[in-house]
Amino acid sequence: MRVDLQIDSAQLVLRLRNGQRRLAYAAVNAINNTAKRIQAAERRRVEEEFTVRKKQFIRREAAVIKPFASVRQGRAYAEIGVGQKPRLLLSAFERGAERKPFTSAAKSVAEPIVGGPARPRFSQPVTPELRVGRLRFDRTKTGKRRASVTRTKTYLVPEVGIFQRVGRDASRIVYIFTRGKRLKPRLRFVETARKEARRWFREEMQREVVNAIARARGNGSAPAIQAGADLLPPHGGRASNQRRE
Repeated sequence: MRVDLQIDSAQLVLRLRNGQRRLAYAAVNAINNTAKRIQAAERRRVEEEFTVRKKQFIRREAAVIKPFASVRQGRAYAEIGVGQKPRLLLSAFERGAERKPFTSAAKSVAEPIVGGPARPRFSQPVTPELRVGRLRFDRTKTGKRRASVTRTKTYLVPEVGIFQRVGRDASRIVYIFTRGKRLKPRLRFVETARKEARRWFREEMQREVVNAIARARGNGSAPAIQAGADLLPPHGGRASNQRRE
């Protein structure tokens, strides 16, 4: 004979002393724990999918939880999203977007040549002294840039790029000017979040319910549901008791 028992664990918690308060804290803890699991999964995906040069910064911005769920503030949800720091393109990889110049007046994007002096390797950040913002080209009285040499021996060729002199009659390209490019939707932030939420929330909620009951039993406030609490399955909301005759 097989007997299936469907147990509503929320009803068990509500029968405890201060049951509504205990259930609220159990739900909030489960939501926040699930959000942290989503955050960890989002960070792993970013590191696997992209070449990360500033790991600590990207890890912080890959998945930001704000706000957390809170009983005191009456918030039964947590929000998690991609960081929105200035010049951070990470969120543009969710749906895909056109990469445009960061300054509104600019007509092109200065892309460092991989293997060049600004970015010797693709995995490396731009050399500080050769960042575009630090290059100071001479200007004419009307404010236009001259294609003159800076302290780093670089000079600008309009609509072409930035070059660096390496000899009397030799130069190498440092940056090339482009009109921008299309960023492919590679992040899959929403897809990852939904997958992790479906995977972990039920288990986190069940764990918090069991913990609430255990704490109440330790305080001697749940003798009436002791037998019912022992029937809680470790995962999910169904329990099964089998006996063969």
